[in-house]
Amino acid sequence: MNKNKILFLGFLLITAISLSPAGAGERVSIEKGAVDVYFTPQEIALYLVNFIDKSQNKVWAYNPMPGIVRSVIQAKARGLDVRVILDSSQITGKRSTANLLKTAGVPVWINSRYSMRYNFVICDDDRVGFGSSSFSETVITGRKGKTSGDNFNLFTGMRTLSKQYSDEFERLVAESSRY
Repeated sequence: MNKNKILFLGFLLITAISLSPAGAGERVSIEKGAVDVYFTPQEIALYLVNFIDKSQNKVWAYNPMPGIVRSVIQAKARGLDVRVILDSSQITGKRSTANLLKTAGVPVWINSRYSMRYNFVICDDDRVGFGSSSFSETVITGRKGKTSGDNFNLFTGMRTLSKQYSDEFERLVAESSRY
């Protein structure tokens, strides 16, 4: 075998390894569950509020915005395990998200390490919602004639996925400061 063939085969091997699923992150097996997919300008908030309201033991939210904060607070009032991680932009002002949640007795952590570009919510041990939606009132309700390419996906009946997001949430709590 000549030198060029050996180099080419080595290149193919390295490319195959780098493109394998193991190199891209941890693969999740899809269980018998369902995914509801929403795109703006649908009223994502209505579906997300309903998703949270159906929770029976846990609501952990990463970067919730005002459109769903009321549901998070109500989950805490129902006695659920509720936890929230926010970025530093949500701690200013009297009516800040951080103050509203803390006043309601919701444990809040502030993560100053990242600019939060994604959002997720974990409900119970088998439901997760995530997507590119910023959770802002305008984006998730499609109001004021503004539209965007945002989406949000609500997964139900998926324990493995919920476990992965719960582990990520706990990792983020560990590197955040209690508010």
